[in-house]
Amino acid sequence: MGNRFVKGLLGLMCLAGFTASAQELVPLPPQPEGLAWPTQGWETGEMAPDVAAIIQPIIDIAIAGEKAGPMGETRAVVIIHHGKLVAEAYRDGFGPETKQVSWSMAKSVTSALAGRAVELGLIKDINAPMPMPFDAGDPRAEITWRQWLTMTDGLDYTEIGATGMADNDVIQMMYGPGRFDVLEYIKDELPALHEPGTVWNYSTAAFHLIGHALQGLATDEPTAASFSSWFGRELSNPIGMNALIEFDASENYLGGSLVWASARDFAKFGYLYLRDGVWNGERLLPEGWVDFSRTHPEGTKENVYGAGFWLTTGGADPVPSNQRRDASPWDSFAAEGHEGQTIFIVPSRDLVIVRLGLMDNAGENWPDLFRWNQTIAGAFPDVGAD
Repeated sequence: MGNRFVKGLLGLMCLAGFTASAQELVPLPPQPEGLAWPTQGWETGEMAPDVAAIIQPIIDIAIAGEKAGPMGETRAVVIIHHGKLVAEAYRDGFGPETKQVSWSMAKSVTSALAGRAVELGLIKDINAPMPMPFDAGDPRAEITWRQWLTMTDGLDYTEIGATGMADNDVIQMMYGPGRFDVLEYIKDELPALHEPGTVWNYSTAAFHLIGHALQGLATDEPTAASFSSWFGRELSNPIGMNALIEFDASENYLGGSLVWASARDFAKFGYLYLRDGVWNGERLLPEGWVDFSRTHPEGTKENVYGAGFWLTTGGADPVPSNQRRDASPWDSFAAEGHEGQTIFIVPSRDLVIVRLGLMDNAGENWPDLFRWNQTIAGAFPDVGAD
C-alpha cells in the first residue's frame, strides 16, 4: 500500500500544473459493469440497426478501395463500442491475427511507456531534463520530458513539410546516413533552433530520443532484448497485446516509428486510453496521464497535438492550418501513422476505431481518413444519450 501511494503521489507531482484544463475534457467512460476486460480477447456485440445501416456501407466501401483511390487501400477495420467488438473487416490476405506496422502510431505507444515509467517511479518529474546522449553544456541536454513528449523540443528538424527525400530528416535519419544509429544522426544533424516549449514541430526524432531515455531507465543493460522484455512485462502483456517493437543496428528502440501488432491488439492499446490508463483494476498509467496526452501544450499556438496523440480542435481553427482536424466529435484523439494507420479514441461515444492500410500521404487522403473516422464516431450515440 505504501509503495502504491508513493508511486501515485510521484505521478501527481510529475503532472502537476499540466492538467489544469482537464475539467474541459469529456470524461473518460468507466468499464461497463460485469464486462470482462479483453486481455484474452474481445467479447462481441452488435451495433444498433440504425447505426449499422450507416456504418457497414462505409466499412464495405473502404475495404473495397484501391491504393490510388480516396484513403487508399484499407486492410483492417476494428470497432469497439462499450467494450465489445461490434464491427470487423479485413482485406484479402489479412485477418484478426495479422500483425501490421504502426508507423507513427508507435509515438503513442512510446508516450504510454513514458507514462508507465512515471507510474513506476522511474521518471520523477516530466518537467526535468530527459536523460540525453548530448555532451555536457549542450543546450539540447536541458530539454525536458514534457517538451519531448509534446514535440515542443525546438530542434531544427524537418518532417512534415519536407519538399523531398534530401531535406526530410526522418528519411535521412532512418534510411539514409542515420540508419545504423539514429542517435548519432540526431546529435550531429539536428541543432537547437527555437526556445524549448514555444513552438510545436512534428518530430519522429523526439520519440526516438524518448525511447533511448526509457531504455536507460528501465533496464540495467539497454539492449534490444532487455528493453523488449520490459515492454512486454510493463505494457503489452498486462493488456494482452501481442506486439513487437523494432530497433536500429545500434539497438536503439525506434520509438517514433515501429511497433507491430494486429488490429484487435491495437484496439486494446486504444482501449487502455479510453479507460484512463487502468486495466482490470490495475493502474498502468498515472492518474491524469491520458488527460495530459489529449491536451495541447500550453505556451504554443498550435492546437492539433497533445503528448503522443493527435487532437481535434474543439471547433477552433486548426493551427497549423494544413492539419484540417476540424470536424466533430470534438473529443476524439488519435494515434496516427504513415500511410493511413489510425486508432481513434472517442470518450463521448465510448468508442475505439482502428483502421490499418496503405495510402498515399499526399492530396486529400489524410483529411478524408480523418472525416471517415469522425463520420463513424458520429453515427454512434453520445454516451449521455444511451
